[in-house]
Amino acid sequence: MARRDLEEFHLTEGPQPAEHESFLPAFPGRQSILEAFPEIVPTGWNLGKKDFIAWIDFTLENPDEIWENDGFSDDKFFHYLNFVEKKGQVPVFVVEVTATEDVMEVNEFSLLLKESDLREIRGGDKVYCVAKEWERENLVREMNDRALLKYDEDSLDEARDLIDTAIRLSGSGSAYLFNNRGLICWKMGKITQAKKDFLESIGLDDGNGDPYFNIGLIYFDESDYKMALNYLGRAVEINPADSQFLTELAHLYLEMGREEEAMQLFQQAFKSDPNDPQVDFHLGYYFLYKKHEPRFAVKYFDTGLEKDPNDQFALADLAVAHWILGNKGKSIKIHGVLQRHKGLMPYTMSRLVYLNMEMGNYEAALSYYQQALSQNEPFEPEWLHYNAALVYAKTGRSQQALDTLHLAVRAGGEAVIKRAMSEKALRELKRIPDFKKLIRLTSKRKNR
Repeated sequence: MARRDLEEFHLTEGPQPAEHESFLPAFPGRQSILEAFPEIVPTGWNLGKKDFIAWIDFTLENPDEIWENDGFSDDKFFHYLNFVEKKGQVPVFVVEVTATEDVMEVNEFSLLLKESDLREIRGGDKVYCVAKEWERENLVREMNDRALLKYDEDSLDEARDLIDTAIRLSGSGSAYLFNNRGLICWKMGKITQAKKDFLESIGLDDGNGDPYFNIGLIYFDESDYKMALNYLGRAVEINPADSQFLTELAHLYLEMGREEEAMQLFQQAFKSDPNDPQVDFHLGYYFLYKKHEPRFAVKYFDTGLEKDPNDQFALADLAVAHWILGNKGKSIKIHGVLQRHKGLMPYTMSRLVYLNMEMGNYEAALSYYQQALSQNEPFEPEWLHYNAALVYAKTGRSQQALDTLHLAVRAGGEAVIKRAMSEKALRELKRIPDFKKLIRLTSKRKNR
């Protein structure tokens, strides 16, 4: 922003010497100003040039228009206009800035009261207009909103086109646009591009926790706990009261075996927002899959679902917990509720594959398996494939079971092999030479 020691402006009336010639007329006298601003009480304020010095910084920071004029030498003159009453009409306060190769400095300022003086200043090249900027920004925000709507509708190609156009229209780009494009690319399965967009958003606004949180979740999904901790931790530093940030960081601590720190964060998240069901859902997940205590899991899922009865993830896990506890009627009832949901998420489909396998609904399980594979990013693909392999094995389709188990091993490695070796449903499959070969190949990969 162009600035200059304001004391350089002579505080007396009359023509002033200047380093450069000026396009601006002399500053108007007191009587002319009173006539232009009849609401000013003609007492107390001298209305001299020095009384308007405070207007300079405001005009430089919040111009309505900026016009460029060629100087009398090689200098460029920029006129920052601030319309006092009606846009585009006098009176208008003008700050004249000269630009050389190295610096920009305030050359003069004046208050224009004549339309002819305003026309002369506006005879150059317009380089900025706040009205046009507002119009452009409104269009950018409208396209961003439409992109997010398409994102919610899973019309991801349309969402991507809209957000790309919004970024182009915005010029240098805005942090929120890159963050939103990152979300869209993430949902499309374009993880590398999503990471780039989140980092671009951080570069434009490193005080916003959202892109840190989003890229942290990607690394969490990839089991890169070091990078996930870096970004999720930074998100919490920026906004320590955000219950969602706290909850996901707590969940990460659970995965890292840092249970005491995790519980402290869960408590902090609950205090921050007692109505956030995600705290309950994450605790339910913890007790179901990490502590293997489904009764406690049911308690937390029920509490969370009182706050958000339609959460697919919690409903799916609650159905699993009830099935493990032998509450088959409750599990089947929840299963029916999930079947009526439109647009099932990858996590939900993965759980429905497991539930239908356990219920003996084998064809339904395979149907959900195929639907899950059509997703851009299936949830926990190793266990998705593993459960499908069990279905194929239970229905006598040994080769399909073996092929699908191979996919599970490729995705999950030793953990899948360990589970498979103790799985009764795979008893017949274990006698096949190809199964033993699969085990040996996995062992060799581990040894190497």
